[in-house]
Amino acid sequence: MQVTIYAAAALAYLAQLALFLALNIRGRYSLVSHAVSDYGIGPSRRLFTIYGLIGIIAAAALGAAVLMDGRFPARGGIYLLAMAALRLGVLAFPTDLEGERLTGAGKLHYLFAIASFALAYMTIDVLNPAALSIVADWASPVLAGLYWIVAASLAGVVICLVPALRRIFGLVERVFLVSVLLWSAVFALAAA
Repeated sequence: MQVTIYAAAALAYLAQLALFLALNIRGRYSLVSHAVSDYGIGPSRRLFTIYGLIGIIAAAALGAAVLMDGRFPARGGIYLLAMAALRLGVLAFPTDLEGERLTGAGKLHYLFAIASFALAYMTIDVLNPAALSIVADWASPVLAGLYWIVAASLAGVVICLVPALRRIFGLVERVFLVSVLLWSAVFALAAA
């Protein structure tokens, strides 16, 4: 059962990655300056919602698998389940576009997004050390490399909140999101 849940989580993360690519190819926003959440407004809203829901399913499935699996710290699974719940808030409260007045819904969106990003990093930080010695040999160097990309890009996301660097926020955020998706998919496949 646990192997099936890991495999389902990996497939969901790969589907989310494909949807992420579709959003960025079909979307009308700058890949460098606009946040990914901007796709949740306007013509790409439906695709963004599907992308978000698949991500919620992926995180919940991976969280359940980790909790069932005695090889990894349980708090990694708890973080994943909490992240899945917080992503509902990201979808429920649309963001405010760059340069527009900040609304109550936009503030809530930011709160849920920031907490979700933090939990994504916390999950990887907790699971990565255990995974490196447990998962399939091919996956260890991939997970180790992606771990550092996740950490560096999250620091970049925070740094890009400084007004002078906002113009590259979207690019740095995309690096963070893709590296989290890849780490999660590789981890789920290798732990299965």
